[in-house]
Amino acid sequence: MGRSKQATTVPKPRAAAEDTSAGAILLAHLVGEAGAFIDELPRLGAGEEEAAHNARVAARRIRSALATCAPLLDPEPAGRLRGLLREAADALAGERDAEVLLERLLTDLDALPERPGSARARALVGRRLRGELGTGRDRARAALGSELFATLSTDLVAPSLGLTFTERAAAPGAEVVPRLVARTLRRLDRAADALPLVAAGVPYPADDTGFTPYAGTDDAAWHRVRILAKRARYAADMCVPAFGPPAARLARRLKAVTEVLGVHQDATIAAEAVGALAAGPRVGGPAAFVLGELYAHERRVATAQRYAFTRVWPNAYAPDARSWLDG
Repeated sequence: MGRSKQATTVPKPRAAAEDTSAGAILLAHLVGEAGAFIDELPRLGAGEEEAAHNARVAARRIRSALATCAPLLDPEPAGRLRGLLREAADALAGERDAEVLLERLLTDLDALPERPGSARARALVGRRLRGELGTGRDRARAALGSELFATLSTDLVAPSLGLTFTERAAAPGAEVVPRLVARTLRRLDRAADALPLVAAGVPYPADDTGFTPYAGTDDAAWHRVRILAKRARYAADMCVPAFGPPAARLARRLKAVTEVLGVHQDATIAAEAVGALAAGPRVGGPAAFVLGELYAHERRVATAQRYAFTRVWPNAYAPDARSWLDG
């Protein structure tokens, strides 16, 4: 005799959040990211590609959630865990950052016209960044066996990651979590509003507005928006299991924003590194000329990404991406 089919009701995202406490939503996210970090440690020890990057992403996601949901947590243990995660991510940063920058600059140099100083410019870039790559690799390997990583690993597998929750964490997630995400978005909105968006909205090359793509004096403001956009994106990601498609829509749109700003950040870092190389001793005129071309290229890329930001940002700001936060 066949088993009778039972009707099932799929809960609406809001209902799922109402049936789950704010603290449970946060803890489920933290436990998942802690597991992702721990899983990368053996791969880090084996020197596998992307392991350092993946571990740093998991660390950033945990730190971001702790910051977004700070009112749900007792500050002392949360602050301690954030500090450990920051130190661990910093210890892993050098190798990956140098590797990405080296690959980018050599690729961009190859795309430039071949000139008398091209070989010398490649040699300067390679010598500088391969040295940094080796230093970063050594630091990462040493960190893996350090007390820092031992302490952090213990905390990440402890019940509730060693965190304690406030009374507010017991409230329904639907009442609390959207407000916390909205608060994070307001910080992002204020930082984005402070950007020179009128100038950025002019595609390169600029017309007679006098806008120049090469100054780079406001790079820090764009970098701050990138950091806040990542935090907002991670906050939206955290909400997807409880709030469903509306949270996923916001996360996708914020991902587009962070990807544009990520390319912008890579280009500005590359330009800064090239400028420092060109100003160094015994570079030689031909190589300095090529490095100047490379600097101009990276600044043009940054300018193009600023324009791209003005195209993707309205989608992340739109009501259909944020209406679920209204309560």
